[in-house]
Parts: sequence; C-alpha cells; structure tokens
Amino acid sequence: MQWPPHRVIEGLSEAGGICRIIGKMRYLEAAMHVTTALRSSKAQHHNWSIAGILGLLIITALASIPLTLTVLHYREADALVIDMAGRQRMLLERYMKELLLAAQGAGVRHQDTRSLLEQRLRVLIDGGATSTQVDGAVSLPAAPTEEIRSKLLEQGRLLSELTDLAEAFLATQSNATRETIRKKLLEDNTALLTTANDAVTLLTQHSEARIQRLIRWEVVVVFLVVTLAVLGTWRFLKAEQALKVSQAKTLDALRQSDAVKSSLLSSVSHELRTPLTAIKSMLFSLHVDGPHSRASAEVLTSIEEQVDYLNRLVGNLLDMSRLEAGTLQPHREWNVLEDLVEGALRRLDVLIKDRPIDIQLAPNLPPISVDAVQIQQVLINLLENAVKFSSPGSPIRLAASVSEQDLEMSVTNTGQEIPPDEVEKIFERFYRLTSTRSSRLPGTGLGLAICKSIIEAHGGRISARSSGGETTFLFRLPFLNPMGKEPHGIPLLSLERTS
Repeated sequence: MQWPPHRVIEGLSEAGGICRIIGKMRYLEAAMHVTTALRSSKAQHHNWSIAGILGLLIITALASIPLTLTVLHYREADALVIDMAGRQRMLLERYMKELLLAAQGAGVRHQDTRSLLEQRLRVLIDGGATSTQVDGAVSLPAAPTEEIRSKLLEQGRLLSELTDLAEAFLATQSNATRETIRKKLLEDNTALLTTANDAVTLLTQHSEARIQRLIRWEVVVVFLVVTLAVLGTWRFLKAEQALKVSQAKTLDALRQSDAVKSSLLSSVSHELRTPLTAIKSMLFSLHVDGPHSRASAEVLTSIEEQVDYLNRLVGNLLDMSRLEAGTLQPHREWNVLEDLVEGALRRLDVLIKDRPIDIQLAPNLPPISVDAVQIQQVLINLLENAVKFSSPGSPIRLAASVSEQDLEMSVTNTGQEIPPDEVEKIFERFYRLTSTRSSRLPGTGLGLAICKSIIEAHGGRISARSSGGETTFLFRLPFLNPMGKEPHGIPLLSLERTS
C-alpha cells in the first residue's frame, strides 16, 4: 500500500501539536509541586493550641519570678530585723542577771552587755552594720515606719534610765536603799521588756503587711500579663485559623489543577497514540515501497527514531497517569529473565545499535513472578537513561544475579556522574539534573520515577550510585522460586551483544 507523503506530514503535524501541549505541562507540574508542599506542611502542622497554653504558662512564670524574688528578699530582711529586735529581750534579761551577780561581788562583764544593747538599738533605729554569733556581720535598714521608730526611741529612753539606775544600784552600800533600787530596777526592766515586745510586734505586723501588698501586686501583674498573653494567643489562633482557611482554599484549587493535569496528561497521551501509530505504519510502508535515495533513507530513519522516542515518551506519560490514578498494578506471571531482557533490547534496537551492551546474566536463573510489561519498561527506561547520560560509543553493562533471596539487576554506564546531593532526587517525578549538559538533553524526568513506582509495586527497591565516572542503577526484586528451592552459588556468565 502506497502512503502519500502529505499523509505522513499531516500525522507529524498532529503529533507536533499535541507535543506542544505537553511542553506546557511544566506549569501544571509546578502546581503539583506546590500541592505536595502544602500537603507536607499540613502533615507537619503542630498543635498551636497546646503551644499557646505552654507559652502562657511560661509567660506567667516569667512574670511572677521577679516579684516572687522580691517577696523572698523582703521576707528574709524583715526576719533578720525581727530576730534582732527579739534578741534585745534576751540581752535585757541577761543584763539584769549580771547586775544582780555584780551586786553580790561576782566578776561579770555587765558593761559589755550594756554596750551591746545600746549599739544594737541604735542600728535598729537608724540602720547600719552589726554582728551576731549566728549570722556574723549583717547590715540592717533603718526603722521602716515612724511608729516603729518612736517605739524604739522609747525603748532607748527606758534603757538609758535603767542603766543609770543600775549604776546607782551597784554604787550604794546601804542594804535598805539597795533593796529599794532593786525593786525599781525590776519594774523598769519589766516596762523595757514590754516596750521591746511591742517593737517586735510592730515590726512583725509591718513585715506581714508589706508581704501581703507585694503578693497582691504579684497577682495583679500576673493577671495583666496572662490577660495580654491570652489576647495575643487568641489573635494568633484567629490568624492561624484564617491562614488554614486560605491554605485549604489554595489546596483545593491546586487539587483541581492537579486533577486537570492528570486528566490532560492521560487524554493527551492517548490522543498521541493514534497519530504515532499511523506515522509508524506509513514509515514502514515507505521503507517497503523503496528503493530510496541515500538522503531519503536517512530522513526516513531519522523520522523513525524520533517516532520511537515519542512512543517511549507517550508510554511514560501513560504510566505516570496510571500511577497517579493508582491503576498501575502489577499482573504477575512466571517469566524467564532472559526473555524480558531480550524484549527490552529489541524495543531499543535503534537507540542502542551503536553501543556495545555487556550482558552478564547468571546462568540457570529460575523464573520470576513479575509483570513482564512493567519490568521490561523498567529495563527500557534504565537502558535509555544510560545511553542518554553516557559518552557516545561507550559500553553499557546489564547484569543480573541472585543476592540472598532477591533477584538483583543493575545497569551501568560510564560518563556524566550524578552529584551526591541529587542521587535521591533523581527518582522524583519531573526531576532532572541541574548540570548544563543534562538540561540540554531531551526528556521529561519521568522515567526513573516510573521505575521506582514499578519496582516498589513489586515489593522491591531501587537505588543509584555514581563515582569515578561510572553510574549504576540497581534494583532488587523478591525472588520467588516455583520449585520451592533457594538458588545460590550461581556464577556469572558474560555475554557480548553484537550490533
């Protein structure tokens, strides 16, 4: 059958128009990446309500710490003053006992006790430094209120009268006079003790009142801080809620965009099948109808190569749409690995015709339960990738062996290395290497992503390593032996494919 040349041109035009649509897929691809980012952000979203409560607790603690420290400081300082005022009563009792002993001729140092009484009383009134046996040197503030100061001044006046009377008591020789003075001393001492007790009571009341005021201030400050924090947290949560609503709307819009992308991807890929099949048939007819000039033959061969490339591209796009729809499920059957490899090489015959392919398959490999079409697609994508990113004419090695209970296959090429920080990224959809040479090569960045999805759907795993100018893609599949025996100890057989 003779196909007119204009029919071939029409088929190429139709395919080219659809390919221009595919060229605009990068905009939808960007939308898909934004959608994925938003989903990831949502998955990593923290419970800000709990964070707000914890923040309130921390703010409350920080607000109360300074006032609490102030309360503790004043409580300690007041306790020291009250203790010093209380010790005055003990010193008065000791002073009286020493006076009575001195009147009987005992060698006591009542003057020292008197000096200590007077010195500490001056410190309680005007403030200053003094020393105690327990605390050592301490510094006390002046009397905090006028009432306390008046009471301490009264205590000082009574102490002065008592010491004058004590001197007269010790100086008199008459027993009758001494007895009279002794009774007066006891009365004055009782009055002095009462005044000292009153001073201690006033100091205690003042301390308690000051602590209560500080506590009330602390409560007010904490209440204000908590109120402001609650208002701030409420406003933050409202803003966060508004942001969630906005993100939900954006996510919904991007989901719709993603759905449109998937639908367009599927429909465009199916639509491409018709003109590509027609073009392939026309080219075959043109080859058969020959003979052609050398130039015409080269043009037809070039067109056929591009049609084959478009066919593989369309296959990847269809597989990608099935992956996103969740319909790319493996239909397992028992297959011989050599047949799968031979089928993949046959489909790539034009692409690898100038490449030496080093095939290293372990002999006597048992059959493997896989989806033949999908595993052949994996081999095709890996071999095409090896051709694309290796030096022209350089060899490509395809190896298969048994590792533990898995089938291990690898495709190795020499040429451009994969940067270490991109080894994991190359299996992402639409990802392409950032090098200048890679950006000029044709492709959509879907081949390796499809390989990864197919291998994982079979329960396996795929990885890549690149060093020393050599890049290897390796995948492992569960090796199910229909005979119930585990293959092991299998040597490698090296075969050289001829063009």
